[in-house]
Amino acid sequence: MLTRHSDPRVIPLELWDVLVDGVPLHTVPRGPGFGAELARVVDALAAGTARTPSGTRFPAVARQLERVVLAGGLAREVAWPAGATPAAIASEPGRCSERGGLAILARAGRRGLVIDLGQSTLKIATCEHRFVSARDLLAIPPNTGRGREVLVDWVANALAEAARAAPPDALVFALPCEVSPLGRIGTCSYPWAEGDDIVLEILDAAGLSRVPAALLNDAELAAIGVADAGAGARTLVLTLGFGVGGALLL
Repeated sequence: MLTRHSDPRVIPLELWDVLVDGVPLHTVPRGPGFGAELARVVDALAAGTARTPSGTRFPAVARQLERVVLAGGLAREVAWPAGATPAAIASEPGRCSERGGLAILARAGRRGLVIDLGQSTLKIATCEHRFVSARDLLAIPPNTGRGREVLVDWVANALAEAARAAPPDALVFALPCEVSPLGRIGTCSYPWAEGDDIVLEILDAAGLSRVPAALLNDAELAAIGVADAGAGARTLVLTLGFGVGGALLL
C-alpha cells in the first residue's frame, strides 16, 4: 500500500553535500555566517557550478531559480546576506511539510495522517491534531548505525497513538533522505541502509500496513506546502533543521 508520491510542480534537490570551499555543506558550522554559505550554494546552483562528492547532478532548470523560501524549524535563525538571491521566510516555517501533506490528502478527498520524520523530531498531523516527539539521541545516535529497533518502536507507537485519536483512511510519509522515483530510500543520520524497507516495517508495527500511504522526501513535501501557500515558479525551498534539504518549484 506504499507508493512514491510525486508532484509535477516540484523537483527535489539533494543539497546536503554541495561543496563550499571544498567542504560538504552538512559539515559547515551553524553560526552567524551560515546564511552567507547557503547563499553561495544557491549562487552555484544558478551558475551551474554546484558540485558534490556523491556526484549528484542538478537539473538544468535549477539555473533558472529566482528566489529562495526558507522553511524548517531553524529558518528564522539564518541571516540571509544582502545582495544575494532574494530570500523570504515561509509562513509558519516549521509546519510547511505538514501543510503540504494535508494538501495532498485534501486533493485526494482523504482524511488521514501526515508523518514528517525529521532527523531531530517526529511530527504527525491531522486537520485537527498535532503530535510532536523529539528523537532520543542517546537511544538513536546520529550516524552510528545503532538504534534501528528503537527507531521503529518510537515511530510506530507514536503513529498508532495518532491513529487511535484520528483513524486514517490514507497516510503521507516524509523522510529526511533521498527517495528515488521508484520509492527506494537513501541514507541519512538514522540507522537504516539504502533501499531499506523500514517504512513498511513501521506501518506494519503500527497496525497501518493496509492503509494507502504516499512516500516522499521531507523537503519535497515542504515545497508542496510552500507552493500551495502561493509561492511562484523558479523558487528554491530550503528546509533548515538538523540538516539542509532543498526542492525547486517549477
